[in-house]
Amino acid sequence: MATKLQDENTPCLAATPSEPRPTVLVFDSGVGGLSVYDEIRRLLPDLHYIYAFDNVAFPYGEKSETFIVERVVEIVTAVQQRYPLSLAVIACNTASTVSLPALREKFAFPVVGVVPAI
Repeated sequence: MATKLQDENTPCLAATPSEPRPTVLVFDSGVGGLSVYDEIRRLLPDLHYIYAFDNVAFPYGEKSETFIVERVVEIVTAVQQRYPLSLAVIACNTASTVSLPALREKFAFPVVGVVPAI
């Protein structure tokens, strides 16, 4: 189920605000990051996961670096405002390449990407 983060009334199966386990965001521009999510969840099954993808601006390949950085920061910010995060995994090669420094500067929680490999 896709969740519109800006709509307070949209149900979300991925998380609840009172979730006691550490919450990990796995983000990709599309669904390719599901393999990253599957592997992380296999290794760390007791964590709470949110998978978010940007179906509005997908694909990122021909977008400007500025657009990608602003877009990814905007999405991670929206998720963080709704669900306090313990970790963000940027499972998108393009987004990892250009947005990790901005994300790490903005957020207190760890942000890792797939470039270089995690």
